[in-house]
Amino acid sequence: MDSKALYKMSYGLYVTGVTTPNGMGGSVVDSLSQVSHGEPLRVALGSMNKNYTTEAIRQTGEFTVSVLGQDIDPFAIANFGFRSARGADVKKWDCVKHSVKDGLPVLDGALSYMRLVVEEVSVYDTHTLFIAAVKDAWLGESEASPLLYAEYLTSFKDKVFAAFADWKKREGAG
Repeated sequence: MDSKALYKMSYGLYVTGVTTPNGMGGSVVDSLSQVSHGEPLRVALGSMNKNYTTEAIRQTGEFTVSVLGQDIDPFAIANFGFRSARGADVKKWDCVKHSVKDGLPVLDGALSYMRLVVEEVSVYDTHTLFIAAVKDAWLGESEASPLLYAEYLTSFKDKVFAAFADWKKREGAG
């Protein structure tokens, strides 16, 4: 089976926001979809089992999602995609402009934001599927088009790696 066939599906890129015993955490995800339009609205989030963010969502039962646009700073993706907040010294949100909505972090400059509360959890081999009710949602200030995962792979990924390398040099992190 060629798993790259799944790359032909439409996925967006998002940053999740959570609270943890060490403060605020989060990660980049590409597996988010609206699954109902009723009351309440519901989404499905697929989050990697090994991620600290997944642990935090399981523990707290809530999270935010920031919808990324094509105008997002590439470092934001690197920050939430290449670093683990599992250690108390990693404060991802301190490295980016953000706001706190209903006690949870959201990324400034995103297209929109949602606060979600978990209703159902299914654990699979690599990912946990969270079905969550949208408790609140806000439009962001950006008017850009959503950043699709396919665009990230073809024209944005190199910018993300370069932004992370620049940050590491500035921070003396390697």
